[in-house]
Amino acid sequence: MRRLRRLIAEQHGAVSIYLLLVLVPIFLFCALLIDFARIQVSEKEAENAVKTGVRSTLSSFSPALHAYGLYALAQPEEQEKALFFRAVEGNLSGSLGPSSFQFIDQKLEKDNSTLTSDYSLGSHSILKQQILEEMKYRAPIIYSLEIADKFKKTNLANVMGQASQFGQNAAKIEKLLEERDAQLDKAWSKWSAIYQKAATIQPFYETHLADLNALSDKVGIHTVEGVKRSIQDAKKEIDDLDDDLDRIDSRIDSWRQAGAGAAGAISSLRDKRKDIIEKIQQLYAKIKDWEKLLDDLLEYAKLLAALKLKSSDDADQLQELIKAFEEALNQAKTANDQLNDELRAVQTQNASSAAMDANQSFQSIHLISRAELDDYGSKASAVVATFSGLKSQLAAVVLFDQGNYKNAKTTLQSFWKQAQDLQASQGAKETERNRYRSAVATSKKEQRNKAQAYLDQATQVLGICSVSGADAMKEKYITLQGNPSKGSKGYYQAYLEANQAGSPTQPVPVIELDNADKAGASAMKLIGGLTDLLVDVRDEFYVDEFAVSKFSYRTLGLEKDKNGQPKASQELSQPAKHALVNQELEYLLYGAGSCSGNYSLAYAEMFAFRLAIGTAEALLEPKNEMLNVGSPLLVFLAAVAEGAMQAQQDMTKLVQGGMVPLSKKLGSFFEMSYKDYLRLFFLLHSRDEVMLARMQALIQLNTGQDLLQTSTYISGTATTSIKLWFLPGLMKQLGKTGLSSCQVEQGRCLITKTGVMAY
Repeated sequence: MRRLRRLIAEQHGAVSIYLLLVLVPIFLFCALLIDFARIQVSEKEAENAVKTGVRSTLSSFSPALHAYGLYALAQPEEQEKALFFRAVEGNLSGSLGPSSFQFIDQKLEKDNSTLTSDYSLGSHSILKQQILEEMKYRAPIIYSLEIADKFKKTNLANVMGQASQFGQNAAKIEKLLEERDAQLDKAWSKWSAIYQKAATIQPFYETHLADLNALSDKVGIHTVEGVKRSIQDAKKEIDDLDDDLDRIDSRIDSWRQAGAGAAGAISSLRDKRKDIIEKIQQLYAKIKDWEKLLDDLLEYAKLLAALKLKSSDDADQLQELIKAFEEALNQAKTANDQLNDELRAVQTQNASSAAMDANQSFQSIHLISRAELDDYGSKASAVVATFSGLKSQLAAVVLFDQGNYKNAKTTLQSFWKQAQDLQASQGAKETERNRYRSAVATSKKEQRNKAQAYLDQATQVLGICSVSGADAMKEKYITLQGNPSKGSKGYYQAYLEANQAGSPTQPVPVIELDNADKAGASAMKLIGGLTDLLVDVRDEFYVDEFAVSKFSYRTLGLEKDKNGQPKASQELSQPAKHALVNQELEYLLYGAGSCSGNYSLAYAEMFAFRLAIGTAEALLEPKNEMLNVGSPLLVFLAAVAEGAMQAQQDMTKLVQGGMVPLSKKLGSFFEMSYKDYLRLFFLLHSRDEVMLARMQALIQLNTGQDLLQTSTYISGTATTSIKLWFLPGLMKQLGKTGLSSCQVEQGRCLITKTGVMAY
């Protein structure tokens, strides 16, 4: 018993120690668990507060930009941070104050919190993204009702495509026709020179060949040397006879002195002397004949040499002329082959599609076969070759006889007859061809003059700006475009440079209204790709439609509804009150630095479009007298003249706010206004970099907001803290091991959360 009591006395307090050893860890675990739970609640609260702060900050978007359907922060950075901190702090439990029990007393640590904003509306990609969001529900409806349906239901797009193709084919065929005719004119000019040469030399050779033949009859087989030798022999014989006469005279004198008995001798000597004198006279007569024969021989030799030399020179000249003729004719053949090939291709193309009536004009073109041109060339060459044969005959002559004369005369006659025959046959063709060309040229001139009157009217009103005061918008355009003379940059250049777009080339087509040919070509080029474009709907269209709906244009306020009342824009951007009065869409399209410049470009393009439609309508039903002339270009010019008259009338209505039928022949119940055509031009000339930069410049001009200083994305980072109730040191160690995100400083747990959000 004593031992039991001693044992009990020795164990006194052990239970308490045991209990302490058990309860203290439990207490520490509970304390740690409580703080850990508080930290988890704080993290969730901090995360929600940061997200709320980011959303609250984004809610302070610019009302001025919102009127354009755009969302961006445009206030100073300090205000954005203040709003963010206020929203975060207001959503923390520490904002409730100490009046009530708080499980957590979370507070915002501003020094460790920040707000970052980025991605401004000055970026083309950001702006375009917001525009697509704004317009993705509206634009398809407008597109189908106001653009595509009008062209598809009337089949006008297909007709305009055919008209454009006809215009291109007509211009191409006309160019080949002109090239062929120009080369044929050159060839005919060279042949005419050959013929004139032939007409000049033919009588010359005919006369001189006859003279040569006559001389040849006289001289026979004699030669100059033989005749000269005969003359010399005769003169020597005369000298000998003269000597004989002198001797006879001396003997007669001697016999006279001898007396009367010498009478018989003297008489005999006188008879002999008489015979010698007669012989001398005969020799003189022969010498005279021989001298005449010598003159004929010399004239014969001279004439024969002259004919040989001249025939050689004439043949060389004819060869040069025929060479030039053949070069021109070969070029004419090439152009003619190209023309015929192109015509076959055009006719095949027309046969494979629903061709318009105007295509019949291709079948009436005056065609020339390759065989006809080959025959023309061979006959001309034969003429020259025949004369070369005459030259060869003369060159081979040693003694010109009757046979030579007959051959030369026959060759000369053949040469002249061939030249006359070709001149007559080809001359008739050339006369007919030139008569045809002259008639076509006269008709073309008439149609060009007819169209020119309306083109001049359109040109006269190109630069008229409806805004009062010629320079009323000058300063605003300088703000937009800068002043190159002073080296200053405008909003437009700033946005281009910010997007590293450089200075992109303006792809707006050049509309030339100087004459009917240029106007027609410009109009056809404008509508050339319309058919494919209406099928291909791209993101750029939504940007275009955004511009059409948010900005002003020339006839804004002039348009009227079905009741005749002026239409008012319902857009929040209030385009009627914009700084660039009634000319923003024109500026977006063309980018000129003045009202008159933008109005002129818009008017010219709209006139060209209406001209294209009028031309296409006229090509559907061309006049028969035009079709039968055989000049597709004449048919096209007549259609242009008709289209120009209609276009001028339509433009008068359009610029006054009225509407005109899309096509009087194909869809008179579909009408389009000035604004509709601008919408179409945006579709035709879509170009993001230029368009978006100008749009940004206009928005800045209207709102005063520098879009480069706005932001559409924010990242908010907030650090909060709560006071740890138990064991901050232990929690700090747990934080170092990574078991807790809590960073303990001075007994408080710091929690950092980040929220990211964009419009």
